[in-house]
Order: sequence, then structure tokens, then C-alpha cells
Amino acid sequence: MDITELKKKVLSYTWEYWAARPFGAFIMSIFREGNTRPFMRRVGVDAEFPVTLFQKGAFYKSEKVFDDFSAQLARNIKRGVTVFDIVRSCEEFHVRERKHIEELLKKKMDPIHKLRELHDICALLFSYVWITHGLEHLYLGQLQNEAPRYTRGDVAKFIGDISFPIKKNAHAYFLEALASRASLASIQKQFAWIKVRDGFSAGFTLEELGVERAKIRKQGRSHAVPHVRIPTGLKNLAAIAQELVYFRTLRTDILYEFLFLARPILKSVAKKYGIPFLELRNYAIQDLIAGKPKAYPPAVCVISYGKEFAILDAPLVDDSLGAVRELKGVIAFKGVVRGIAKIVKVAHEIGKVQEGDIIIAPTTAPSFIFGMKRAAAFVTEEGGITSHAAIVAREMKKPCIIGTKIATRVFKDGDRVEVDAERGIIRRI
Repeated sequence: MDITELKKKVLSYTWEYWAARPFGAFIMSIFREGNTRPFMRRVGVDAEFPVTLFQKGAFYKSEKVFDDFSAQLARNIKRGVTVFDIVRSCEEFHVRERKHIEELLKKKMDPIHKLRELHDICALLFSYVWITHGLEHLYLGQLQNEAPRYTRGDVAKFIGDISFPIKKNAHAYFLEALASRASLASIQKQFAWIKVRDGFSAGFTLEELGVERAKIRKQGRSHAVPHVRIPTGLKNLAAIAQELVYFRTLRTDILYEFLFLARPILKSVAKKYGIPFLELRNYAIQDLIAGKPKAYPPAVCVISYGKEFAILDAPLVDDSLGAVRELKGVIAFKGVVRGIAKIVKVAHEIGKVQEGDIIIAPTTAPSFIFGMKRAAAFVTEEGGITSHAAIVAREMKKPCIIGTKIATRVFKDGDRVEVDAERGIIRRI
């Protein structure tokens, strides 16, 4: 399929701005195989993510695409595949491939050969990334339909509470380590990657870890596990939702941990080609493996249709906004507060959040938690009632609006804003 036909296929779908991610051509090029049926079959699922559109640092979403993909997953479930099987497979993948990368680091071989093996590992992981979204589309929709039968209160809060994961994620273990007597050097070795959400920026320094340890020891750690009785009729669906919320964090944590662990390989590749390490993010991994490195713009555009894939130098769809001063979203926790907006797109930007600021982010993650404690409210572009921001907002009892779609594009650092989480509106004042 030539590029003109591929563009036409992608543009035949209706797209909306969905999820901002600080990815360049390097990470996006790994989706080329991870989207496909052969790779998804290797993780135990016979499916293929139909169509992808990513441009200017954000994924775009088509409901038709997600309906199609979720239907494929539903057929797998009818054949006996379960969410728990898929998550267990991902956990085993994590243990196995971490050892694989550690062995690669020790081998004396050409860095391009190492990069080829790293690519295969990460491409397989990206299959799990898409499978998570498809399963959430399938099961959380069911939960939203069923939950109103079992509660007379706030349905969103009820769903969020019964979906809270039982399993701990890496950040929970990170906080436990900070609260323990473990040396900061050992914590840095194990968890420095948690700060890195783009594959290339710097991890936690010893000084940063020391500051956070002092705060934890002074303030103590909060435990967000809600105490809520799950109705018998919802227990199976709630257990699946809990597993999916855990899975959502697991598969991205593995990606960032693996890329951080494999950084010596990436630095060797950059050195081989005379490319500054931080600029490697703008090179497609397939080109690097083929010995034909080509730099793409930082705001790269990536499209796929089945096995067809292309990296473009220019955006494919119009993303202009016009004049916008306020946005509406979904209320995750009620309240009204005013403060200074701080746009936080990646974890290493969380340090700029001061007491009383308003965090505006594409989404939040466990690595944002230190800044969320200082903030007065949270606003996210993504997320549903089981998202990280919604869960933390209920735990901390801070106003929160999720699902605004374009908040980080409408507001900027320093804007004075009002978060009206009684009506689900954020506005510049």
C-alpha cells in the first residue's frame, strides 16, 4: 500500500484528540510490530489493533477502532482467554525479559545486534499496551452499565472504589523503600526509572530521593485502599476491573523500566552513529537497526492500518483549537478551588508544582504523587472513573476533573484558573 492510500485509509475514520504522550520516533516506531496479529498471538491473544494515529505528541482515538478491537478481544474471551491469564502472562514477561536485558548488557557484541533484541522485547510489550486499552473499553463499559443497579449514591465514586487494585504497583514498593532504612543508593538503583516517562530523560538523583524520604518520614504515607462492600452480583466484574487498573500501570511501568535499564545499549548505538543520546528519541528503531539513521521532527506523525505503517514529517489531521477559555470534563471528586495552573506532561516536571497549584496533565501516574500532595486540585485530559487521578483525588479529597481532552493545550503555566468540580468546568480567570 503506498503512502497516499495509507493516509486515505486512516482518514476514513473519525478521530478525536485522546492521549498526550512525550514520544518521539524511537518509541513510536516500536508500535509497528506491537500492533500486529503475529506479536499479539505471542502474548496469547488472536487480535490486531486496526488503525493508529499519533501526531504532535498525542494519540488520537476513533470509537470505531476501539469497538473493532474490543470485539476481537471478546472473541478471545469466548474461547477461554481471561483477563487474569493476560495479566499473568505480562508479569511473567516482565521477569523473563528483565533477565534477558541484564544478560544483553553483559555480552560483548555489536550494539546494533543488542538493539535488535531490545526491539523484539519492547514490540512484544506494546502488544500488552494496546490489549489493556481494548479490555478496558470492553469491561469498564459493562461496569458502568451494571453499577447503577447496586448503589443510590455517587456511581462514579462507587465504581472507582470497587475497582481499586488489590495488587501493588512499582510505585507502592518505591514508597515502602523510601520509608524503610534501605540506602538511597540501593533505592536509586532499583527505582530511578520511575521518574522517566519518555525513555530518555534523567532518573531520580540521590538528592531528590533524600528530599522525598524526609517528607515521607515527616508526613507518613497514606493508604488509598477504600473500604467498600462489593455486592455479590458485581464481584466478578469488580475483580476484573481491579486487575485491569493494575494492568494499566504495570505495562507502562515495564516499558519505562526496560528502556532505563537498557540505556547503556541505547547510548552505545547513539555513539556508533554520532548522535547525541537525547536526540536518539527522534530516530526510528528500524532505521537504526538497518544502519540507515534518519532524524524525524520532534512532533512526529505516525499512522498505521493493519500491518501498514508510516512515519510522516507533518500532521495528518487538523488540530487547531480556536479561542477557548474554559473546558468541561467529568467530575472525579467535587469541590471548587482557584489557583495557579502548572502543566505537567511528564514526571520530571512535577517538581514545579507548589502548594496550592492546580495540576493540569494529560494523565497522572504514581510518579506524580509527590506533586499531587502539594496541589489544590487536579485536571486531566484523559481518564475515566477508575483512572489514577480519580482514585488519588478521592483519597486526598481534592477537587478533580478528568476527561477534558485538551486542557494542556488550552492552559499554560502561570494561568490563574478556577476548577469548578461541582459543575465539571475549568476556566481561566
